[in-house]
Amino acid sequence: MGNSSQSLPALKPPARVGLFSPAGCVQREQVQPGIHLLNALGFSCHLANHAYNCRGLVSGTIGERLSDIQALLAEPDIQALWCLRGGYGSIQLLGDFPYESLQTRPRWLIGFSDITALQWAVYQRTGLPSLSGFTLTSQFRRENPFLEAGLEILAGERCQLSEADLQGIPIRAIRPGKARGILLGGTLAMIVSLAGTPFFPQVQPLILFLEDVNEPLYRIDRYLWQLHWMGFWPRVAGVVLGRFTLNNQRLSVLDLLAAVLPDGVPVVADFPYGHFQECCPLPLGVEAELQVEPFRLRWNPICRSTA
Repeated sequence: MGNSSQSLPALKPPARVGLFSPAGCVQREQVQPGIHLLNALGFSCHLANHAYNCRGLVSGTIGERLSDIQALLAEPDIQALWCLRGGYGSIQLLGDFPYESLQTRPRWLIGFSDITALQWAVYQRTGLPSLSGFTLTSQFRRENPFLEAGLEILAGERCQLSEADLQGIPIRAIRPGKARGILLGGTLAMIVSLAGTPFFPQVQPLILFLEDVNEPLYRIDRYLWQLHWMGFWPRVAGVVLGRFTLNNQRLSVLDLLAAVLPDGVPVVADFPYGHFQECCPLPLGVEAELQVEPFRLRWNPICRSTA
């Protein structure tokens, strides 16, 4: 796919939001604070039939999870599909996901971690953007300093992030420069899981944002080299590195990345994106421009008015 020719509805209260579990199991108490916050902000929440189910590794059978998605898409007033959590299992849905229904009535897909696979597949099949890093289990909280920024992105009121927006969190300019391309990213392991499938986007150039959790350095290195042997890195025009952690300890992946990334590609590190509460949500599947110093990430408008 190339750039999306379609925009998404601006998500503002009192919009109706569909909540579902396309991957791992989730307990009601894990997401209740996030749902309460949605309600407090004026959103209306519609819970999918199998949202709190649990069948081993995943929240439901493939059929049950797909039926939840199809039911939410059949509701004309639902303006966003908000995943309750990641975990494992979204890759099982990629072949039969109702891409055409989503493309016919575009709406936000909001998820993180395991949902990266679903978001990349949706972009590959439909060209539609989505939002990463706003999970209801932990990140969608008043304590998150980027809560307002995420809500502004969903409402179509924010199309950039600059140093001034980062709440004093220091980021590092590793390689200076500017880049333009399609903003794509998420959890590294999930991106690599799509290698060799028809759901891996072939667009270029890319501005790539990455994070991961509980992956030792040797696995991260393997993922980066797998992408190298696929011929992926020459398609990357800029990189935004979020947080990589193992056993709650931060890891540096800069040397590993430097071994595969072509010379001259701008790189920013320590961007506040990853598996932690104070995560800054990012859109993916939209044309963007990265400037390393002073930091600025700007993207094309995503939303249309719902009026």
